[in-house]
Amino acid sequence: MPLTERYAIATPSFAGDLRRCELLCASVDLFVSGFEAHYLLIEDQDVALFQHLAGPRRVIVRESDILPPWFKSLSNLFRPRGRRVWTGARALLKGVPPLRGWHAQQLRKMALPLHIPQDVVLFADSDLVFVRPFAMDGLARKGRVRLHRAAAGVDASMPDHQRWLGTTATLLGIAPPTLPAVDYVTHLVAWRTDAAREMLRRIESVSGRDWVSAVGRQRHFSEYTIYGWFVDKVLHEDIFRHAWADRSLALSCWSGDDVAGRTAGDIFGRLEAQHVAVAIQSFIGSSMPLLNELMADALRNAASTGIPPESRSAAAAGLSQRRMPRRALTLDAG
Repeated sequence: MPLTERYAIATPSFAGDLRRCELLCASVDLFVSGFEAHYLLIEDQDVALFQHLAGPRRVIVRESDILPPWFKSLSNLFRPRGRRVWTGARALLKGVPPLRGWHAQQLRKMALPLHIPQDVVLFADSDLVFVRPFAMDGLARKGRVRLHRAAAGVDASMPDHQRWLGTTATLLGIAPPTLPAVDYVTHLVAWRTDAAREMLRRIESVSGRDWVSAVGRQRHFSEYTIYGWFVDKVLHEDIFRHAWADRSLALSCWSGDDVAGRTAGDIFGRLEAQHVAVAIQSFIGSSMPLLNELMADALRNAASTGIPPESRSAAAAGLSQRRMPRRALTLDAG
């Protein structure tokens, strides 16, 4: 049965998460089917580091290809480890304060639907690995694409989420949500690209400025919160054929307490039926060894899940030969 939707995966990443991104890509190649392209959204200075990951379906997308020229990074001399800051005279004139890498990654996600031909994009951050087979058409049932929505998921104990709600109300021109409020933030979030484009037009209409500066000047924002509230309260889910889902496709480990003293076997033991991936926040100090262990166990378990031997061998070879130079593909805007 042919797919009725065209699917893509998108991953924003940077030099510090290169190894994590390599693991993610290997897990996508091993376990995920039914997608046309996997877009890696990379800041220009880091593109060369990711070129070896490009392939027939994996596209390296430079930040400058999808965001305006005034939005670019500079080395931040006042931060340790050469951390970058996104700023400049033109950005400051637009009222956009200096932004950090996580801001830039969110803006790349928001910009991508303007430049790709696929109908649905699944965001898979580079601190995540797939551990079970996943067919992309499983995102939709009867034409409705799942969108995470946790009722009463935001309460007074979550100051960051509260700020995101305030920013979302300002950008979309809606009444500020009251607490407890719905939460749309999780891992493996799927957007309809037509809805995302409509969201950006709404932001420009409400703000009277280009959407990048409208969002960036707020500083405290969440791309998933903005999209969720837009579909929910501005468009209503029926218009763009989303279906609410209150359980995530990924087992998310948000803090060190979630992984302290645990092995990959312990993590696998916590997987629920709907989980196809595990996400471990990159700022957790022990995340990289545990992700390596998870990927190794996933490879060993792949035979029992019906993954053919040639796919398992290719994934293992890809991991052992990582960082071999390959030509980066250019973005096909369709």
